[in-house]
Amino acid sequence: MKKFLLALIVLTAFIVVGCGGDSTVEIEPGSFRTASVDNEIKITANDVTTNGNSSNGFIKVPDGSAIHVDAKISAGKLIIRVEGKELTVDKSGETFIDVPSGERDLRFEAADGLTGEIILRARSKN
Repeated sequence: MKKFLLALIVLTAFIVVGCGGDSTVEIEPGSFRTASVDNEIKITANDVTTNGNSSNGFIKVPDGSAIHVDAKISAGKLIIRVEGKELTVDKSGETFIDVPSGERDLRFEAADGLTGEIILRARSKN
């Protein structure tokens, strides 16, 4: 009986984990979303052009840190403006934007059919 219960528990765990699926949220074509939680900005876009698809955000950058950009882009580009600097993100990968410490205002603009997810957070470059 113990083996049966253990097998049932394991089977249930596999079913629950299997049903969880991908945590990526599908959004409508032309959608551009920006969410900010715990000093992290997450931008999700699906085939977005520049027609008013821009937003703002802010990050608090501690001493010795920079803004870390982690992009997973399949098309288009995102233009990030902060502290007089402009960074165009048009491919997947990671990079940093060096800015002074403190609260930094950011401006985002989607272009050329931006599709993907970009996450920005303050992080040490070490």
